[in-house]
Amino acid sequence: MKKLHYVLLILISNFIYAQNNFEIDLSSDSYINDSLMLGAPMTRKGFGDLYTFKMQTNKNISDLAKKNRIDHSFYYLKIQKKNIVIGFIEYPQPVAFIHLGKKGEASHNTKIFFLEKGKHKIDLPQNINNLELDIHSPTNKEYKALKKSLEQFYIKSKSPDQRDSLINMDKKQKFLGEYIRKNPNSYAALWEIVNDYTLKDYHPAYLKNLNLFSVKFKQNKLYKGVETRLKAEQSTSIGQKIPDIYFDKQNKLTSENFKKYKLTFIDYWSTTCAPCIKSMPEIVKLYNEYKDQNVNFITVTDEQNPNRIETAKNILKKNNATWVNFFDTNKDFQKKVNATSYPLHFIIDENGKIIARISNNIDEVRTIIKEYLQ
Repeated sequence: MKKLHYVLLILISNFIYAQNNFEIDLSSDSYINDSLMLGAPMTRKGFGDLYTFKMQTNKNISDLAKKNRIDHSFYYLKIQKKNIVIGFIEYPQPVAFIHLGKKGEASHNTKIFFLEKGKHKIDLPQNINNLELDIHSPTNKEYKALKKSLEQFYIKSKSPDQRDSLINMDKKQKFLGEYIRKNPNSYAALWEIVNDYTLKDYHPAYLKNLNLFSVKFKQNKLYKGVETRLKAEQSTSIGQKIPDIYFDKQNKLTSENFKKYKLTFIDYWSTTCAPCIKSMPEIVKLYNEYKDQNVNFITVTDEQNPNRIETAKNILKKNNATWVNFFDTNKDFQKKVNATSYPLHFIIDENGKIIARISNNIDEVRTIIKEYLQ
């Protein structure tokens, strides 16, 4: 009986560990009865679901991502004298602590560090703004050394609230490629590629460097997700053919849609995007200017919620947008072209070839259409 009881305890213990494979012993006297947030840093739209982890919630810890329908993990922590945070994480992920401050005050956050399996003790001082945490875990030790070696490619900002300026992306990516050859299982290096893409747009070297990771590393969910998204953008860059898009059972966008027109302009937008709504009248002007010159206009609206769909229809109606609009209910457009920001504009020729892929620049769209028609 005692042996059976012991075996059950071992099984229960293993189950608890499987469900909760990281633990943070957090202390911060300066923030007792105040709140902090812990979550993934900003990434490109469509990358958030790759940066998720689970924390055990209670009266002092709540899941902000779930409450606000955010795709990446974000948790609210009401700080006590002693704070034990436990949870599950599939692979090392970049996170930061954030303090919003009182009304009218600026928010502050630590520098990015990696949350990973194991036990971590963190003591936060009163001023966490741009604070580099000294966490003795494998990925954090590596990330600290990697960031130090990458300093040569940046001009250091004089203000802690501004990012350092990248001098040369080509040289940085070449260095990163050499680093990955020596460290083919590096989550820190993979994050550096994702972060560069978030801040600086697509670069051909990203996929070249991704290919340098080990065969084993390429099997993990994070790597596969990043590779899929970057390949989608590569395959829908200028000169490539736009893939067939299936919005729902009734609506699709295929090569047949482009054959009837000399050019097709596609605007990808959302009702939550202020620049999208602001630029709508300019798109209407463009439409009126070129609708009789064999140029087709299409909007693809990134909305799935019925209320948001109704809002989108009202915005289109208010702006007298009489062209064809599709709702990306299956997220097929977003995934296949790796649409990571709004507004995103495509110009497609009659063969379905992408003439231009432009972020938020209607003037550039107008110039390209004018030059192409001439």
